[in-house]
Amino acid sequence: MKLFKYIGWFLLIIGLSACGSKRGPTGGEADLDKPTVVSSSPLEMGDISGKIIEIDFSKPMDKASITNSIYIYPPVSQRRISLTRATLKIEIEDDLLPDTNYFVTLSTRLKDFRGNILDKAHTLAFRSGKAQNALLSGLIEYEDPLDKGTAISLSLFSADSLLVMMDEVTGDSFELPNLNPASYTLRAYIDKNLNGRYDLVQEPFFEESVSVSGRSNLNIAMTYVDTTLAQIRSVRQVSPHELEITLNKAIAKFSTLEILSENSTERTEILHQYLDKDKLYVLTSKLDSTRVTIKMRNLEDFKGNFSVESSVQFLAQSSSDTTPPQLLSTIPRSGATVNDLRPKLELTFSEIMTGKNLKISLVASDTKKEVPVEILNIQGRKVIVQPSQELTNYRSYSLTILKESTDYSGNELQEDRELIFLPIKRQ
Repeated sequence: MKLFKYIGWFLLIIGLSACGSKRGPTGGEADLDKPTVVSSSPLEMGDISGKIIEIDFSKPMDKASITNSIYIYPPVSQRRISLTRATLKIEIEDDLLPDTNYFVTLSTRLKDFRGNILDKAHTLAFRSGKAQNALLSGLIEYEDPLDKGTAISLSLFSADSLLVMMDEVTGDSFELPNLNPASYTLRAYIDKNLNGRYDLVQEPFFEESVSVSGRSNLNIAMTYVDTTLAQIRSVRQVSPHELEITLNKAIAKFSTLEILSENSTERTEILHQYLDKDKLYVLTSKLDSTRVTIKMRNLEDFKGNFSVESSVQFLAQSSSDTTPPQLLSTIPRSGATVNDLRPKLELTFSEIMTGKNLKISLVASDTKKEVPVEILNIQGRKVIVQPSQELTNYRSYSLTILKESTDYSGNELQEDRELIFLPIKRQ
């Protein structure tokens, strides 16, 4: 009986101990870590005359994911690829090309046992014989400044469109070393939605062919595909004689501009027009109708999109113009120095000023000797003037825009405006 009693106490103690140390359920947190390449044999740019390449990953990989995920360039028709846990083995049975670099690219189709894809596409370079050291590099420009700092997926293709290598870069420049001298096509895009492919319109893209020999340069411009056509968005009547036409996008050029009044069969005379990206500044004869139609033809934007015609109607005001023009700004600002003895001086007004109505005078500040000055260009409300001869170095000059200057309606400036500057040109 005592034996059974002791056995009973023993079982009770075991039971209590088990109650006080319950184990959690099996499994734990899901494995979401992406595998990466950690080493290779031979090392990168090592000699592969033995025709065997081994690549080690950070985690055991899935054999089923090998298919269509490994690329070798130059192409190798006879090869054997095997995977033992975290080590990929490539056995080349073809004869290797002499003095040639070989590239092994592992795409993100490769997965580990948990289904996690490779952290990024990896390209490892090796050599057969003497290494080739051609290099392709360049600067990167972004159409959208917000894209700067985002990873760019680079793919380099041979002249016959075979994948040579892949890479990811960020910043203002890129460099692809250890290339064989040849002709290539470089393709780049930003995978903004992380779906592993380029999406038209939504993502910036670049593609261009280049011949690489030694150190070669190719700059990348990450731009978006734009298929929208340029159209007139709005028209603002600045004065009875001046219109500001706003487009839905910047354009490079257009062929003709027409201004048609509803109550007149004659076209309104266009005295001056200046295109500045998405703005068209127009000086006209006085509009004699309340309803006016603006027509622009053959509008071409900076990406080559071509719009045959765009038109818009607006209600014109026929009141008289009594507002005097104003000088809004100058470049350089008054009191500044310039590093040119024939500087180009930029005057910006509140409205378009014609050359014949603009009265200006340029004199040396100390001697009051006048210097001839010419109007180089009128760019909408911006006037560019320049001395007709070289100025004296280290001598101050004063450019005066006289109050007798008038707009097209005859309104004068309210006062003389003076721009003082000092030419300093160091030899």
